[in-house]
Amino acid sequence: MGRNRKKGLEFWIRNIGLFRDPKFRVMRQEFGVLGLYVYECLLDIAYGDKGYYINYSESGRDDTLWLLSEMTAGRYAPTVETLANVVDRLVACGLFSSDLYKRGFITSKRMQTEYFTATLGRTAVQINFDIWLLTEEEMREKNPSGKSFVLQSFISWRENNISGQETGISGQESTQRREQNRREQNRREQNSREEYSREQQSRERAAALAADLERLIGTEIDDNFRLDIARLMQAGMQEAVIMEAARQTGNKHPRKPAAYLRTILQGYERDGVLTAADLEATQGKEPPRRQPPDDGYLHPGSAAYDEEWVRRVREHQKERRARRLAAEQYEQKERGD
Repeated sequence: MGRNRKKGLEFWIRNIGLFRDPKFRVMRQEFGVLGLYVYECLLDIAYGDKGYYINYSESGRDDTLWLLSEMTAGRYAPTVETLANVVDRLVACGLFSSDLYKRGFITSKRMQTEYFTATLGRTAVQINFDIWLLTEEEMREKNPSGKSFVLQSFISWRENNISGQETGISGQESTQRREQNRREQNRREQNSREEYSREQQSRERAAALAADLERLIGTEIDDNFRLDIARLMQAGMQEAVIMEAARQTGNKHPRKPAAYLRTILQGYERDGVLTAADLEATQGKEPPRRQPPDDGYLHPGSAAYDEEWVRRVREHQKERRARRLAAEQYEQKERGD
C-alpha cells in the first residue's frame, strides 16, 4: 500500500509589512485587529490542510467557521455570524479571489505562490489546476530551471486541455492523444523523481565523505563546499580522486586548506580528471610551475615560499609546546611538587 503524501506545509513564511497592505485599510476600520487575525488564521488553515486553498462550500464552510471560532475563543469572542462577515469582507477587499469564492473556494495568488515555492523540492504534488491562479510565466520566475513538479504537471495539464478542445479530432484520435499525454506526463514525473534521487544520493555521499576530507586537510568544510563536492560526484568524479586531492592538500600544509582543496578539484574538473584511471594517467606529469621573479623575495606559489611556510609553522608549534611545558613546570614549582 502506498504511503500517503503530505499535502500541506510544515510552516509558512510571513512577509514583513503584510498588514500595511492597502487592502486591509477598509477591513481595519470595520473590524479592527479581528480582520487581520482572521486573515492569518485562514492562511494557517489552508497551508496546514490542502496547502493552497480552503473548501468553503456547504460542510466545508461550517468546518472553517468552527475552526475560526476555536481560534478566536475567549472573553470577547466574536459570533459565528461576525466571523462569516469578516471572511466576506476579506474577499471583497481583494485579499482572496472573488471568482473562486463564489465557487466555494478560499484562495489567492499570494497563497498559491507561497505553496508553489515551499513545494519546489517535492517529487509529487496534487494540484487542482481548475482553481490554480498562477501562470506558467509566474511559476518560471520562481523556478527558472523549470524542474518543479507542479510546473511540469501544469504544462501537461494545459496541453491535455488544448488537445481536448481541438475540433475535427475523432474519438479514437482524442483517446490516443490523451494516452500519449498521460505517458509523457508519467515520463516527466519519473525523470523528476530520478533526478531528485540522484541529487539526494550525491549529497548523502558528500556528507559521509566530508569527515574523511576534514581529517586529511585539518579543517572544517562548509555547507557550500559540500554542495560543490556533491555536484562533482553527480558529474562522475569518483571518491578516490577527491580523497587524493585532500591528501595532496594535507601534505602541502597551505594556510587555507579548504580553498587549496577546492582549487585542486576545480583543476581536475577542468582537465577532465574524474576517475582513478584519469588520475593515474596524470601521475608523473609535473604541472608547469610559473617561475617567480628572481628579486630576492619569497613569492606565493614558489617552492621556496612553500618550504618557508612549513618551516615557520613547525617553529611556531615548537614554541607553543615549549611555552606550555614551561608553564606546567612553573605550576608544579608553585605547588611545591
